[in-house]
Amino acid sequence: MGIISIKSTDNLFWLGRYVERSFTTLKMFAECYDVLIDGDESVYKDFLKKLGLPNVYAYKQEFIMNFLFDETNPNSMLSVLLCAYDNAVQMRNEISSETMAYIQLAVDAMQKGKESTAPMLKLQEVFDCIFAFWGSADDYVESETTRNILKFGRSVERLDLYTRFKVPAPLIQKEFSILLNRLYKVGVQCNIEAIDALMHIIIEKEDFSGDYIEIQNQLARLFTTPMNVY
Repeated sequence: MGIISIKSTDNLFWLGRYVERSFTTLKMFAECYDVLIDGDESVYKDFLKKLGLPNVYAYKQEFIMNFLFDETNPNSMLSVLLCAYDNAVQMRNEISSETMAYIQLAVDAMQKGKESTAPMLKLQEVFDCIFAFWGSADDYVESETTRNILKFGRSVERLDLYTRFKVPAPLIQKEFSILLNRLYKVGVQCNIEAIDALMHIIIEKEDFSGDYIEIQNQLARLFTTPMNVY
């Protein structure tokens, strides 16, 4: 296996993270939306708090449209998908044009959603495109290392979001096991102390501690130096 440059590793890692951020956050948003339409506006404030984002919205409809579709908001779902697309463009030769095209389709669906009278239907198209992206990556990305870096980024992001939304412990433990497996396969340089701390919190204790904030803190410490893969 040859050396993958720090720049390419970074692009692939963040491509995986941004795609997963779009997918899981939109899933959680859909649950929030169902409560919002029943009239409980406090739910979107709690949603933003879990993501660590300020509540800059005056009312629920502003939150819905801005959080989903505002390109000037770096935290909007459209902005996240555009970040994924930027990384995909830079890695087109490695991930294939077929795989990159599904990110473009997801961006197109989000942009059309802004003008739609039924924006949640467009979100289903985004979900479908993301599923297709990962399926295409398995079929068309020839390098196993490239696939593993993408999926490693996905696991890091998924674990972070799972802790923010306090999903059941078994899901967090399962995703951490997947993360460790990917880490072993790609050989990314990372902070061993952070891995050991995560092992202690998530795996080694007889009862899962539920220390979600500490898990987030240790995830943030994973990479203390630029990444490279051998």
